[in-house]
Amino acid sequence: MCTGLRFTDDQGNLYFGRNLDVGQDYGEGVIITPRNYPLPYKFLDNTTTKKAVIGMGIVVDGYPSYFDCYNEDGLGIAGLNFPHFAKFSDGPIDGKINLASYEIMLWVTQNFTHVSEVKEALKNVNLVNEAINTSFAVAPLHWIISDSDEAIIVEVSKQYGMKIFDDKVGVLTNSPDFNWHLTNLGNYTGLSPHDATAQSWNGQKVAPWGVGTGSLGLPGDSIPADRFVKAAYLNVNYPTAKGEKANVAKFFNILKSVAMIKGSVVNVQGSDEYTVYTACYSSGSKTYYCNFEDDFELKTYKLDDHTMNSTSLITY
Repeated sequence: MCTGLRFTDDQGNLYFGRNLDVGQDYGEGVIITPRNYPLPYKFLDNTTTKKAVIGMGIVVDGYPSYFDCYNEDGLGIAGLNFPHFAKFSDGPIDGKINLASYEIMLWVTQNFTHVSEVKEALKNVNLVNEAINTSFAVAPLHWIISDSDEAIIVEVSKQYGMKIFDDKVGVLTNSPDFNWHLTNLGNYTGLSPHDATAQSWNGQKVAPWGVGTGSLGLPGDSIPADRFVKAAYLNVNYPTAKGEKANVAKFFNILKSVAMIKGSVVNVQGSDEYTVYTACYSSGSKTYYCNFEDDFELKTYKLDDHTMNSTSLITY
């Protein structure tokens, strides 16, 4: 399970990232893929990277397999779990841009600068149910893709095929599908950051006991539907922050409020589901911020001339 979040500051700079909530540690770390790095494809011609990319992931046979990543132009993508719904093509289709589902991360960040370009290109994309190698299963994912102007959600399901949604609330969690989550928000239109006021019920004064009464009913559990509602509510109501430090704090404050704590959720395999890491990319400074479940120190990594032009992958 996971939660994705994006917003822009008063200068139009994008802050975009996610919580990774899983039942195991994959040995993930921050990876910078420089320009001119070999980029193999399953169904397309192999090439080299044109844009430097930073994000969190693992390296598999020299391939940077990202959980979330961001290119030097400020376009980012994060893959979140979409169980019971995700259904990719059984094989390539003639006339389509055929991508193994794990390849969409680098394909997007290498070929585009703006979400509008991605939306148009995806009309001719076929995502194939192909794993990176025999040691890995195909992850049932959907994706949030964002630049500083807009965000979209990309889902591929058996019922609908590929669907692309505009994400104006700037949030993504997990199953059900994104349209269901938007519909579910209608159950929470009575929420308000402002306290409730005293009322008279047949002459009996009924007064709120303390602060926070306007948001009575705001979910606080860990199911995807309720994390979506809470993150969307906080994203729209969090006061405008000025400067990078304040906006990074805003980002982490929102996502930490929907983090999954060890011991609170045990999956059907008997493992703790928990927030392994929280990460945020700032497009303005080209900085990747992250911390981990067992290390709350905020770590920073930058795309700069040195890292973008490295002769090899940079891993931390």
